[in-house]
Amino acid sequence: MKVHQYCYFALKSETVSAGEITARLGMAPDEAQVLGSRSAEHRLPRMHAWKVTHRGPGAVDDQIEDLIGRLAPVRPGIRKLVDEGASAVLQVVRYFHHRDGGEEFGWHLSPAVIAFLTEAAAALDVDEYDLSE
Repeated sequence: MKVHQYCYFALKSETVSAGEITARLGMAPDEAQVLGSRSAEHRLPRMHAWKVTHRGPGAVDDQIEDLIGRLAPVRPGIRKLVDEGASAVLQVVRYFHHRDGGEEFGWHLSPAVIAFLTEAAAALDVDEYDLSE
């Protein structure tokens, strides 16, 4: 069975724009959404979103480690934004029986990733989709 997987870390807010988050953290996102904007790929966003992503081949736990490594320098700023009302989430997305997938099945979170998520007051959200017919 082939698995296609990726992850991203998002900060979401109804009041703080992705541009403001970028300015406060001193780190540019890989992707951003604007509250109420229209996009061919997305339904109308209900909030602003600032996202750092990791897409590509490899085990998702390795992708998560790389992603958290990129975010480590701005973790205190992430926590401050969360304390002020933003929400933070580590999103893991996996598609089973995907034509372009690899053979990586299981995954885990290291103590360092769990500590980062705890210190940043971030949620973990995992979406898994079975594309078999």
